[in-house]
Amino acid sequence: METTVDELRALENTGATILNVGKHTGHREIRGAVRYRPHDLLTPDRLAIPIAPDKPLVLYDEKGDGDLTGQIAEKLRENGFEDVRILQGGFAAWEAAGGETQEPSLEQIVPPMHASEVQQLDRRI
Repeated sequence: METTVDELRALENTGATILNVGKHTGHREIRGAVRYRPHDLLTPDRLAIPIAPDKPLVLYDEKGDGDLTGQIAEKLRENGFEDVRILQGGFAAWEAAGGETQEPSLEQIVPPMHASEVQQLDRRI
């Protein structure tokens, strides 16, 4: 399901989470967004991330045309997130519409589900 910039603005007081899943960090991001590496969200069988599964979840990438963003949306739905949306036009559309931005947030780490994945995580940190 896609959502527009105006629809995203209307979600402001609903407890929605905005995820920056672009391939590149960029110089700015949507105000209030949380950043995850796309690959980290796609790799585990089961996601254990601290996001409310019953609140709207809006994903965006640089221009709204990333195949990975659609794959991540599907993975989140499979993991019990009820209302997953993709921002049409991505960050470029948000910025063009004068949406508030912030410095890039720290990249969040998807916790490993199995002990064998801990070493892989240790190498990244």
